[in-house]
Amino acid sequence: MDVWLQLLQAEPELRPLIDWSRLATRYTDSPKYTARDESGLSIIHTAPLGLFARKKREFELLRQLHQDGLPVPEPLNLNRIPPADVCYSRYRFLTGSTIRNRLPLGRDIEYRLGRETGRVLNRIHRYEVPPTTTWAYRCRVKYNRYVALYQQEAIPLAGDQAILSFIERNIGWIADRPNRWQHDDIHLANLITDGEHLIGMIDFSNHDIGDPWHDFVKMGLFQVEESIPFAVGQVDGYFEGDVPEQFWDVYSVYLAMSCFSSVVWTNRHAPEEADQMRCRLERVISAHQRFERAVPDWYETFDRS
Repeated sequence: MDVWLQLLQAEPELRPLIDWSRLATRYTDSPKYTARDESGLSIIHTAPLGLFARKKREFELLRQLHQDGLPVPEPLNLNRIPPADVCYSRYRFLTGSTIRNRLPLGRDIEYRLGRETGRVLNRIHRYEVPPTTTWAYRCRVKYNRYVALYQQEAIPLAGDQAILSFIERNIGWIADRPNRWQHDDIHLANLITDGEHLIGMIDFSNHDIGDPWHDFVKMGLFQVEESIPFAVGQVDGYFEGDVPEQFWDVYSVYLAMSCFSSVVWTNRHAPEEADQMRCRLERVISAHQRFERAVPDWYETFDRS
């Protein structure tokens, strides 16, 4: 018996929905469902009631983005179920496939999808955010916490002291970075395509406020592994081909920081993927020649002709 489903189906605004189906989720205990009515297919996200303020912020952000014509899911409903200590949000389902599921698509299409993604990301990053503490301070606090946890791990990364030294020498690059909306989980499973073009960007549940360029970290960790043409296109599209040198300096600091947070997060939340993550991080470190260079080799050597 699906207790979550019973709760949702009892909600007055969700009663017209039929054909409910629970979606597989990997890193959360809060289920997601699809269901339909005469207007089409919807996706329903659930969350603990304590996260309602955050889910409301996500809902309102997506409503603004959708109203402004960005390719994101249309927000439909947001509500609480206090007796069950849960809340839910409902969005229009974007029809298509994730880019990850459609690969390989060929260099030209993958590069074009990357450019389209970069342009959308650039538009999201233009939105002003509520007043908050400086990004550099929050980033440093989070980094220090992850390093402390990393140092408790049994198996260190090869050459980790050199990476730590690189970060300390160059962390000043992030000192004056702005606060903007961050999607904070841009990867190919959160991007929808029809096989030719980008249809939409989904899953803003990890959204945050901070340096917009931090949204490229997942590119270095995942997109490069799955499609170098897409990764190159994401950078080119974001900057319309005119990438400032400062971007690579800032990006390389964030990517170096992610080496430690990735080890900690994977060991705690997906230990079965620990070996895969370590191999991924070795590739990242190698692409930057153990962070002796800011611009990665996969970007410098890509043939756009």
